[in-house]
Amino acid sequence: MLKKVLFTAVLALLAFQAPRGAAAFDFNNPSAPLTFAEVKTPAVPAPAKAAPSCKPFLISSSFGGVNETIIIERACTPENEPVWALAVEVRGRRTAAIKVVSSDYPEQRAALEKRIKSMALDGVSQEDADFIVSKTGPALKQALASGAAAQAELLAGAREALKNHLARP
Repeated sequence: MLKKVLFTAVLALLAFQAPRGAAAFDFNNPSAPLTFAEVKTPAVPAPAKAAPSCKPFLISSSFGGVNETIIIERACTPENEPVWALAVEVRGRRTAAIKVVSSDYPEQRAALEKRIKSMALDGVSQEDADFIVSKTGPALKQALASGAAAQAELLAGAREALKNHLARP
């Protein structure tokens, strides 16, 4: 019992000597309102733009004979932008091919992409088919029959001619 009384007396003595402040509560005087540190809310991010959906594909068709093949291709960049390409190849004992890629010609890119895309959607026009069969095909066949140095020159000339044909208005 003595311990109980002694414990209560010590506790009361400590309570009266406790400092006034955040740990003490005074019923006679109102306490200062609590203030919180200002919390900065993160800025709301702008809604993300829907990226164009680039889906790569490859269309291959033969015309002008079994040996001539035209390949229409759409590839995608890491930024999800389409890159259009048109390739013409001639097969014999060996294969010779040229490829016009829209990203290789920035100044004519829009015209090349428009033309190659229309070939994929609407089919190869008669004018384009005639050019490929009468100009590009024979140049590729000639390149197959020539030596390595002449072949590189003929292929470069055929690629340039096809690019100019596709980029025209």
